[in-house]
Amino acid sequence: MVSKKAIFKLLLFSVVLFIFSCSTTVAVGESPRSEGRPPGLIIASDKAIEKGKKHLRKGKCDKAIHEFNKALAKNPNNFEALYWLGVAEGMCGHYSTAYDRLMLALKYSPNKGWDARVNATIGLVLLLSDRDEDAQIYFGRARMIDPRNELVIKYSEWEREIKGKGKGKKKKFKGEEGFEVVLKWLD
Repeated sequence: MVSKKAIFKLLLFSVVLFIFSCSTTVAVGESPRSEGRPPGLIIASDKAIEKGKKHLRKGKCDKAIHEFNKALAKNPNNFEALYWLGVAEGMCGHYSTAYDRLMLALKYSPNKGWDARVNATIGLVLLLSDRDEDAQIYFGRARMIDPRNELVIKYSEWEREIKGKGKGKKKKFKGEEGFEVVLKWLD
């Protein structure tokens, strides 16, 4: 017959073994990849992003949109694909869709640097949609996070130029100028 003490030790050992077998280990400096996604899909998503960026550099926003959509289909958690898809849609003039996409990207922004970029890009899209007052809010948010953000600086220069011209002589912000700045962030 087995003693109560032996059963207790066996039970205690089993509980400890169970607890440690359920834990995961993440090495310092490593970031866990998208949970539940096969590595092949993550790699394919990253490749589609690179193709999309190449199309953006060439000004082929429709092809870029296609690639970024492919990237998101393979890995829906890919923040970069979401952000650059919004940029590509804005470059193609699909401002409403770009706005929605960028607002979603803002929710999943990985750090303050990206927060500033996404806010500034939303400001650009709103500006091009003739929603100047709303744009001002997002440029202000981006400025508070990163006053050296290139798009925020470009907007500030344009804003000063407008105030210098007086009423009635409002100059339209050129989308190409704004997207040129955004495209510098591709690298």
